[in-house]
Amino acid sequence: MPSASATLPATYSNANDGQASPAPFREIATIQALVAPVSEEEFLARYWERKPLIVHRSNPDYYGDLFTLEDFDVSITRGRGYVKTAEATAKKQAKHHGSSANALERVLTDMRDGHTLILDGVQEFDPKLGQFCRLLAQKTAARFQTNIYLTPPNGKGFSAHWDNHDVFVMQVMGSKHWKVEKSRRTLPQKDGAIEEEGRELRGDLYSFTLQQGDMVYIPRGFVHAAECGTENSLHVTLGIYPNTWDELIIAAVKAAILSDDSLRLALPFGHMKGDGTGIINRLSEVLRNTANPAFLAQVLDQFRDETVQKAPLDITGQVASFFQATELELGDRVGARPGLFYTIRKGDDAVTLKVGTRAITFPGFFGEALEFALDNSAYTVRDLPGELEDEERIVFVERLMQEGLVVRQ
Repeated sequence: MPSASATLPATYSNANDGQASPAPFREIATIQALVAPVSEEEFLARYWERKPLIVHRSNPDYYGDLFTLEDFDVSITRGRGYVKTAEATAKKQAKHHGSSANALERVLTDMRDGHTLILDGVQEFDPKLGQFCRLLAQKTAARFQTNIYLTPPNGKGFSAHWDNHDVFVMQVMGSKHWKVEKSRRTLPQKDGAIEEEGRELRGDLYSFTLQQGDMVYIPRGFVHAAECGTENSLHVTLGIYPNTWDELIIAAVKAAILSDDSLRLALPFGHMKGDGTGIINRLSEVLRNTANPAFLAQVLDQFRDETVQKAPLDITGQVASFFQATELELGDRVGARPGLFYTIRKGDDAVTLKVGTRAITFPGFFGEALEFALDNSAYTVRDLPGELEDEERIVFVERLMQEGLVVRQ
């Protein structure tokens, strides 16, 4: 397993003093940043969905302020409305709802008794983790979720188990000791869960300690367990939920059913007897029709559109921008909203942008400008490419700003 010292994965130029400064980890969210110093190419070729990857960086500042103890403190009362607690030795788990004195006192009691405190889906209410997950989604077309685990010294939240999705575990404070089986138990369904009788470690194991700044990637189906030593631990578990082949195949079958009313008719009376030759021939014909490339191209377009509709939508700043609008000029600096998730479909005379549940159509000659505007984080209105008049550039960017797709720098 790779083990290396790594610096922060990127830098940016500070316009105020001209000096290069470390870019916050959360602002350069990429697979490369997650697995550095291992390259993204090596990760995808050797580890992704295949086997665990353990990275020791000897750099406690690697994650910066991605999520701090102070963030955890605030999130307890401003989060999703509940806090989970778990303690593996006593086999105790609880879910404390609300922010009443009684609920918060129960959380504190569990904490003092050595329980791990757990926050689910923190990207839904924490701005830093929300942007982090949207940036990753934009680059990978997968959905990401962040769960946070705070464990006291000598604490152990859960017994050995596998997850039904791949995870990146980022150690942002303290340390934690892990054991991971070297062989995958199963490739689980998305709603799969390990049985109680399977919750023990078996066979050859990876045994290691994550220090602040380190990371372990664990594919779904690999049994693992973790516990603290003499110091406490705060880690972010980044779950990744990509689109899968079975989902696309199911989408194709559903599209075939919707396009042929006869597929909703009953099977023949007596179909439970005989060799079923007629049924098999009909089924074979249906599946051959679904293999038509033109039909599958339509299925893929619809699948992508539905993925866009399900993606998290960031509207930060749009209300203030609407009520405090100022005129736009050619020299003004703007840029694509970070983490924007969309598709662009070009036709003969028009280009259609799909974002959220909206479909926005522009004349076809705006196609090049649209791709540029949404693919660059900083530019002036004047920089827009294409055979456009200056006034057209201004009106076009104003429209994108009204839709929340472009923001002022």
